[in-house]
Amino acid sequence: PNGLQARRVHGAAADKAAAALDVAVGFSAAPETLPGLAHFTEHMLFLGTQKYPEEDSYTTFLSAHGGHSNAHTAYENTQYYFDVQHPFLAEALDRFAQFFLGPRFTPSATARELNAIESEHAKNLQSDAWRLQEIGRWLARRDHPYHKFGTGSLATLRDVPERLVRLELRAAAADGGVAVTTSLTASYRPGLTIRDALVRFHMEHYSSSRMRLVVLARETLAEPAVLVAPLAG
Repeated sequence: PNGLQARRVHGAAADKAAAALDVAVGFSAAPETLPGLAHFTEHMLFLGTQKYPEEDSYTTFLSAHGGHSNAHTAYENTQYYFDVQHPFLAEALDRFAQFFLGPRFTPSATARELNAIESEHAKNLQSDAWRLQEIGRWLARRDHPYHKFGTGSLATLRDVPERLVRLELRAAAADGGVAVTTSLTASYRPGLTIRDALVRFHMEHYSSSRMRLVVLARETLAEPAVLVAPLAG
C-alpha cells in the first residue's frame, strides 16, 4: 500500500537467509553545500535506531547469528543488504527495517562517524581508478549533478556556518587599464548542523515509493510476505 516494491525468493537450498533493499537516491541528490551527504546518511543508518538504540545493535545481532551486512552509495541509488542464519531472518528484517523507519542520528555518533568518512576518503586517494573517476566528475559541467563529490570528507561535511553577506571583487576594462570594483551583496544563509541535514535528507528522500526490496528465505513464498510487513509500515 505504501509503494514499496518487494520480491520474495524461495531458496530451499540456500545456506543463509538474506535481504537487500535499494533506495532510488544517491550522491547526485546531495545539496551543493554538503557534498557527500547521501554517503554519510548511509553510514549513519547503521548506528542506532529508535527501536534498537544501541549503536552496534544491528551488526552485533548479525555477527552473533552467522551473518554480515554492508551498503553502497552510487550516483542515483543506495543499496543495503545482509545475510543471516535462517531461524533469525524475522528479527534481522525487523532491525533492518528500522534504518528506514526511525534512525536516531545522535550527535555523538554523527561527530565520530565523520572521521570514518574522512578515513574512507583518504583510502580512496590512493586508488588510481577512484582518482580518474573524480577527474571525470571535476570536468563535468558545474550545473550538472554528475560533478558532485560523492564520498564526502571532513572538509565537505562540517556544519555549514551562517552567512550574512558576500564580498565580491570584479575586474572591468577601463580607459587606459583595468578597474577593480568591490561590492557587498546581501545573501543571508542560516547555519545548518550536519545532524539537521541528515534528518532532512532522510525525510525528503527515504520514501517507501523509492524503495525496492528482495528477501531470500527457505520458507515458502507465502510466508515471507509476513516478514516483509515491518518494512511496509
